[in-house]
Amino acid sequence: MDNRPGSGTNGNGHANGNGNGNGNGNSKESLQRKRVAENGSYPVLESRWRHMPKTANQRSLPLLPVAILCLAIGTAIGIATIRDFDFNLPTLKPSLSKNDTFRWAVNRAMSAAEITQIAQTKDEWLTVAGWWKESIKLMQSVTYNSEDHEVAQEKVKEYQQNLAYAQRKSQTKDPLTSASQHLWTKGSRKADVLRIQGQPTQAVRYDALCQEVLTYGGSTVELNNSIVVNFEDIDRNLKTAKETMPTTAIADSLSWTLGSSKEEVFRVQGTPARVERYDVPSQEILHYGNSIVQITDNRVTSYANFGGNLRVAVKPLPSEGSSENTSQPNSWSLGADRNEIFRVQGTPTEVSVDGSSCREELRYGGSVVELQNGVVAEYNNASGNLSVQVK
Repeated sequence: MDNRPGSGTNGNGHANGNGNGNGNGNSKESLQRKRVAENGSYPVLESRWRHMPKTANQRSLPLLPVAILCLAIGTAIGIATIRDFDFNLPTLKPSLSKNDTFRWAVNRAMSAAEITQIAQTKDEWLTVAGWWKESIKLMQSVTYNSEDHEVAQEKVKEYQQNLAYAQRKSQTKDPLTSASQHLWTKGSRKADVLRIQGQPTQAVRYDALCQEVLTYGGSTVELNNSIVVNFEDIDRNLKTAKETMPTTAIADSLSWTLGSSKEEVFRVQGTPARVERYDVPSQEILHYGNSIVQITDNRVTSYANFGGNLRVAVKPLPSEGSSENTSQPNSWSLGADRNEIFRVQGTPTEVSVDGSSCREELRYGGSVVELQNGVVAEYNNASGNLSVQVK
């Protein structure tokens, strides 16, 4: 066993009228005024206008008081607008500040130190090395007049040693099919994010849109139908891998699974007989005989093994705190999560996703299990092969 550095990394971030005029009277205008008095309303003005000379009865308002009044009104509106503008401004995160620089460096180093203790694959070591490089760069950016400057300079030396260690480990030969169990990326399931990141500081779900947003400090993870579709690592605390890196557990080197990359399917299945591509959304349908594989954003999202020729194997994700000696249930019920279905039922014959209704359908022969937002909503045990017990 080697002594892995980085476990002692720690640090604290410092932040956080109208007016009425009387005109010359003539017979027509007198008649109009009479009608006004009788009807109690203004007459309909003609579209034709003519200039009338001022008389003693016509008085113009003094210009100075009017100007002062307009100026006062304009000033009041301007002040109110400025106040509203100030209060309604969204809170924008600065692109970089001295406090954020140190805090971000510490956050990224903590993630690197944690994965250093459990990294197994070449891709994981390359990711850890990249994180140490980022931590060093951020620490070096801490300004001289910052109260964290001295500590930052000490951390740079420590992180450089850890970087060298990670780079040496990344030279280890690693099987091409190795998947990371300690990192997640786009296409990963919510269960993976929770297992690796822990519980979020906040979670907001939009059932009508099949969306959910998990917040970890200042970082966010966006899910659609329990699948990661986007994330923003503002706080440098997300344990994410490159999108091309395999992060989904597979049964062996001769199979692929949900979440596998398109390249991995090609490697295992070979060249498909036909490929259909759709730009919006970014999808591809790979045809292998009577079977099909659906790729969304370069990841397997569904498939139909009608011809029985797909080398697909769906394994349940490891539960937190579980081990091989832990007894597992041999049945499931309504409300069970999809991981439980895979653990009990094994690999489905067909998996299809309907994003508009937030539903996912798992078929086992003629039987169907329907999940909504990742949990069992209903089922049809037509083939009698579902190990279901209604509680």
